[in-house]
Amino acid sequence: MTQQHPAPPFSDETLVAYLDNEISAEQRRQIEEQVSRDPRLAARLAHLDSASLPFGAAYAGLLEQAPVARLKAGLATLYAGSSPLPAASARGNGVSRRQLIAAAIACLAVGGVAGRLSAGLGEGEAPEGNWRGLVAQYMSLYTNETFADMPESMALQHRQLRTIGAKLGLALEPSRLSLPGIELKFARMLRYDSQPIAQIAYLDPSHGPLAFCITTADRAVNRGAQSEVRLEMNVVYWSAQKHHFMLIGHNPAAEMRTLAQKLMLG
Repeated sequence: MTQQHPAPPFSDETLVAYLDNEISAEQRRQIEEQVSRDPRLAARLAHLDSASLPFGAAYAGLLEQAPVARLKAGLATLYAGSSPLPAASARGNGVSRRQLIAAAIACLAVGGVAGRLSAGLGEGEAPEGNWRGLVAQYMSLYTNETFADMPESMALQHRQLRTIGAKLGLALEPSRLSLPGIELKFARMLRYDSQPIAQIAYLDPSHGPLAFCITTADRAVNRGAQSEVRLEMNVVYWSAQKHHFMLIGHNPAAEMRTLAQKLMLG
């Protein structure tokens, strides 16, 4: 069977694989040819190569808690039936940036692959703190480019909000979720083990990706808004009835508190 190669526009994952020398010669030729003609693609490639995201800081603790062998086992499960597991990069402990990202996202969103990162995540924290840590790990991977090709459809967003609202037992009205000067991009339901996590994602033109996340609580609890910093992002979190809420992003702390006040669902 002829192997299919990604055609332009290239995803961030493909560009990182190019930087890590983990693609075929034909894929490399396609990317280099496109870069020579497309200044925007060249800028994206330079941005990714600068490693501006804090991958080292974000995952240093995870690598200690989840040995490389377990990460590779999880990746092998993901790649099974599609394409061979890429050769390990010579960087770090033999785990490339692309493999690390794939393992982290898969272990959070799928929650069932071998070698999950659940062991040790948020160790010593109460469950409500642990889920905020998981969301922060996920959010640390988002860039403006994550939303570059997102379809602009209010009807689709409304359906997404109705779907996740029904799963959480909440009325998620678009008018109550709008933020001034900040564009709502999508709403999705994630799951960590048996824990549902709703993610409502926004793009702030000044500060980048922003997310309002909701999960269920074991019992009714009401707790006022508190602030913290996770992976260099500001977080405001609170609880009401049988749900935990959090707003996370790179906006200044005072601005985050103001935005959170608007989102509080009572």
